[in-house]
Amino acid sequence: MKTTRLALAALLFTLGCDDTSETPDAGPTPMDDAGSPDAGPQDAGAPREVPCVDEQISQLMLLDTVASGAITDETEGDAFQHHVDATAGGRAPTESFVYARFEDDGLQKVEVDDEAAFESTEWHIAFRRFVVRVNGGVSGPSRVTVARTAPGTDFEALDAVPEGLMFRQEAYFTETCEYVSDGSGIGSPATALSSFWSYAGCVSMTGNVYVLALPSGRHVKLEVLSYYNPDVQDTCDESNTISSPSGSGNVRIQWAFLD
Repeated sequence: MKTTRLALAALLFTLGCDDTSETPDAGPTPMDDAGSPDAGPQDAGAPREVPCVDEQISQLMLLDTVASGAITDETEGDAFQHHVDATAGGRAPTESFVYARFEDDGLQKVEVDDEAAFESTEWHIAFRRFVVRVNGGVSGPSRVTVARTAPGTDFEALDAVPEGLMFRQEAYFTETCEYVSDGSGIGSPATALSSFWSYAGCVSMTGNVYVLALPSGRHVKLEVLSYYNPDVQDTCDESNTISSPSGSGNVRIQWAFLD
C-alpha cells in the first residue's frame, strides 16, 4: 500500500485554512443520515479485510506519516472533554488522521498512520480537519458503528441508548469502490459523523449528539463542541463569521460511556 502521494498534496479534499492564512475555513453541509442501515453493536471478532484501500488512499489523501497532533484532556464535569489537534499541517494535509480509542480513563491516542490503520483494530475514531471517521465499514477492519440521536437531544440528559436508533457503518465508498461525497459539492466524504457541522460562512456546530457502538458491546455518547478555537466557534455559531487566526482543525469533543 506504500505509494507516492506528493502530487496529491494540491488536492483540496480537506477544505480549510491553517492559522497562517487569512481565508476562513469552509466546509459542506453534511448529508442527512436518516434511513441508514442498521449495523448495531457487534462482537469484536477477527479483523475484517477493508475494501477500496487504494481508492481511499488516493481520494482521501491518506498518508504514512503518523500525526503529531496531541489529544489533551480538558475535562471539567462528569463527561470527558478532549481537545484533539487535528490540524494535520493545514488545508493540504502533511500528516495522517489522529487515531484514538475510548478508554475508562479518557480518549487515548493510537500511534498509527493512515495506511497502517487499515489493518488495526486498536482505534475507534479518527480526526483530521473537519473529517471524523470511525473504525468500521470501508474505514477500518473493526466494527464500530454510529447512530445520530433525535434532533434537540440534550447530551447531559442522555443516560441510556435510545430505542429505535439506526446504526450505520462507514460507507463513503460503494461496494464497487465508487466514492460517496456528502453532497456538499466540495468532495468531502459522507462519513457517519459528517452531520456534526454545517456551513453558512464558517464551520458551525449543529449540536447533534451521536451514539457509537463499540465492538466490545459498550456504547459511547458523543458531541463535537468546536472546530475552531472556542471563542471563534461561539462567534461562528452566532453570526456565521470568524476572525483570523481561527484555530481551525482544533477539534473539541465531549463524550461518556452509556454502559
